[in-house]
Amino acid sequence: MLIQLFQRSKKKTNMETISKTKSITIPLIQFLSILGIVILSQVFFKNQIIVGSIVNALLILSLMFLGLRQAIGIAIIPSLFSVLTGLLAPAVLPFVPCIILGNIILILAFNFFKNKNYIIGGIIASVLKFGFLFSLSSLIFNFLPKPILYAMSYPQLITAIIGTIIAIIILKAYKRI
Repeated sequence: MLIQLFQRSKKKTNMETISKTKSITIPLIQFLSILGIVILSQVFFKNQIIVGSIVNALLILSLMFLGLRQAIGIAIIPSLFSVLTGLLAPAVLPFVPCIILGNIILILAFNFFKNKNYIIGGIIASVLKFGFLFSLSSLIFNFLPKPILYAMSYPQLITAIIGTIIAIIILKAYKRI
């Protein structure tokens, strides 16, 4: 009898350990997968519209699949990766913290407005990100070369809206909205 109780408690402990490991492993794999796609898109595609749309879509998807904290991590790490690996032109370096903040604004705004309407939330989040980056590039960073200033203007709005559309399509396919 005592042996049977010990075996049952051991089985229960093993199952709890497996359950805890599974609950940590799956979100970690999802986080690393999204992060990997964001980084690889920067490496393989050199077009701002393509990369920006992928990144913005993945920011929203990471929010919806992983949560706010992990989505903010996704917003920070790729920009730092781009700086450390030299993917960004040196002239853009002063703007990197602003790009990170713009991505966080997109995530926070979408998170706030998603309960009202995903499409409207995506549009508002896109406009806020664009407004933030455009204002900074126009007012504070106007000493940067014109192509960089342009990259921080309307293409930001376009890529944020395209990314939102892609994310909403994927979220509908996965029945998350």
